[in-house]
Amino acid sequence: MTPSNSSHRLRNTTTLGALSLATVLAISGCSVPGLPGASGAPMAQKAALVQAATPAATPVPSPTASTETPTPSPKAPAWVPVSGDLSRGSVTHTLGAASRHLTIDYWMSDDPATLTPDDSPIIRLSAHLDGPSDAGAIEVTSFNATALGKVLANDTGNFAVQPPYSYSSGLVLPANPTAHSTQIIVTFDLLTETAPGTGVFTRQTILDTVNVGYARPGTESRN
Repeated sequence: MTPSNSSHRLRNTTTLGALSLATVLAISGCSVPGLPGASGAPMAQKAALVQAATPAATPVPSPTASTETPTPSPKAPAWVPVSGDLSRGSVTHTLGAASRHLTIDYWMSDDPATLTPDDSPIIRLSAHLDGPSDAGAIEVTSFNATALGKVLANDTGNFAVQPPYSYSSGLVLPANPTAHSTQIIVTFDLLTETAPGTGVFTRQTILDTVNVGYARPGTESRN
């Protein structure tokens, strides 16, 4: 055998071996490190391709605090003071009584600027007649005062109201929580002589009202 023939056979054997190895790798689908695998890309690239093909998980939004503004609770109306008839401590009312006038003075010792619905002030009054003295006699036969549906005074008899006399009384006003004022209703029943010296009388009823205002709120009004 000549040297040239041996070299030729060696080349053929190497070629056949390489072809056999490539065939085995192709059939088994395996790859040699550093060489392209069955996908035609290195293993690191294959991993990247698989990761890219996997759908990303959709993030679940976390609950957020409500942005709605809460509706504020309605506020109670502001307490408004009322001056009333006795805001200066006293008041005078003049009412018609036959041919004359019945003058009624009201007053109280409490300070009107500090009066509240929780207080029970004493209201004092004095009534007398104004006008000609020769028009016949007039007498008070009944005096009545009420407030908040309660009787504050009920006086019956025959009381002179012509000068120099007058009729006087005192009223204890009950507390009226949360109120802004309290009204007192006053009634005088009068007997009026039709003519001087006749002894004949007619009955007349005089009605009057006094509003007592509260300058400051009471305890319940502040809640």
